[in-house]
Amino acid sequence: MSKSSDEQHILEVFKKPPKPETNWRSIYIATILSFVGSVQFSLYFSVLWPYLQVVDPAATETFFGYIVAVYSAGQIISSPLFGFWSNKIMQVRLPLYVGLTLMIIGNVCYICLETVTFPRRFFMFIGRFITGAGSGNVTLLRTYASTASTFKDRPKAIAYVTCGQAIGSTCGPLFQLFFTPLNHPGFTIFGSIRINMYTAPAYFACFMNISGIMALRFLFNEDYAGIREGSAKGKKSDAPNMNVPMYDTIAYAICCLTRFTQMFINTNLETLGSPFSMMMFNWAEKTAVTVTAAAQGIIGCFTLLTYIAYIVFKLEDFVSARKACTISLFALIIFHLVTYSWPFLPGQVIIHNSAMLDIANRTKKYNIGCNMGKFTWCDSLKPVNVYLYYAMYVVVIGFAYPTLNIAATTLLSKVLGPRPQGTQQGIFQASGSMARMIGPVGISTLYVSFGPRMAWNLEICVITTTLVIWGIWYSRMIPLRVPAIPESCQTQRARRVLSRTSRTSLASR
Repeated sequence: MSKSSDEQHILEVFKKPPKPETNWRSIYIATILSFVGSVQFSLYFSVLWPYLQVVDPAATETFFGYIVAVYSAGQIISSPLFGFWSNKIMQVRLPLYVGLTLMIIGNVCYICLETVTFPRRFFMFIGRFITGAGSGNVTLLRTYASTASTFKDRPKAIAYVTCGQAIGSTCGPLFQLFFTPLNHPGFTIFGSIRINMYTAPAYFACFMNISGIMALRFLFNEDYAGIREGSAKGKKSDAPNMNVPMYDTIAYAICCLTRFTQMFINTNLETLGSPFSMMMFNWAEKTAVTVTAAAQGIIGCFTLLTYIAYIVFKLEDFVSARKACTISLFALIIFHLVTYSWPFLPGQVIIHNSAMLDIANRTKKYNIGCNMGKFTWCDSLKPVNVYLYYAMYVVVIGFAYPTLNIAATTLLSKVLGPRPQGTQQGIFQASGSMARMIGPVGISTLYVSFGPRMAWNLEICVITTTLVIWGIWYSRMIPLRVPAIPESCQTQRARRVLSRTSRTSLASR
């Protein structure tokens, strides 16, 4: 090939760069890993407290609350660190290995509870912290979905990964049903490995984490179709305007606030679910748990439909991410207003005191209601219609929550632009973990002291504040505008590359 032909070829390459494509196989692997991380949060919900009572009868309910909260504390610490590390080394694979390994270590601590001499409640505390820290790698998976997909494919890619998270959270308690028949103490194999209804979930979690490591090693290819050249390695490109400009920090902060609000509301509703229904609808514990579980199952179906709408029917082509966020927040406000215990509602909640409850227990008639010996606000509380409450619960939460999951994450990735997003995505994840850690404590205190009205008031204030901030800066909640590369810059860059190539060729001679 002649010199002129070489020059022409290089110019053509720079004028028409290959169009980036989303590596869907790696997105699917990220979805599976997202499922693996999320399922370990909900897998232990039904057995954690009973197992703690078995291994350490001196443990209190208060300490159990710390054990539940420390999982989120681990995520708060690890999520930004994983993100920063990923940005620094320009890959997600190595931090993902570390996250999966930490989850294995945390589950091994849980398995060994019956054999250690260390105070067992503290050992469980440490194990759950390590597992939570490992699960912070979900930040990396969302980051990868945001930066490995093209701008057009991003909503679909993020929908896949967040769907993996949602299904993992939903399937955790379902998996536990398969292990319950093992009972306790179960059986022992190889003389020392104890398998029972409490430890079997941990063995299953270890198996999933090891499978995740194998998939990461042999099936995952780290490709980035959504990172612009010149921003990936922190280097300036040959063309000065190829570098990605700074993102809008206010828009980024609003995305983090939206994540906090979403997790704050969802966690609080889960925390108050059974106590609220037992008090408001005069249900026994078994009835409350059964109905709440059924409602969660229906919500899971609606959540799946929402993800299908984004993955298959590309819902964002019809409703933008910022519109979806505001609509979802309005829906959460409507839910709280409709299910509020307004003073003008007819009727009165069933009231009892401790003596009445003792009689009910002896006669096997478990009329729970509102204990006026424990709560001072029973007399003024009006009952909410049970059918209206659960209808609004499954419809609004079933659609609003997954929509916020996808829309807020998609919008965040577009606000940040085509750059490595590990640190920013880590802070975004930490804001949700912070809400999940402090929300139950605060809402439970308000509920006990002032009743469900005050709890609802707090949630309405949080959602309203978020909506007001959205209204003020709505026009800024848009994708980052990255200047196009003029053809003249591309040509100049190509000529500089050609010049360097020629000098190298002459030197070699």
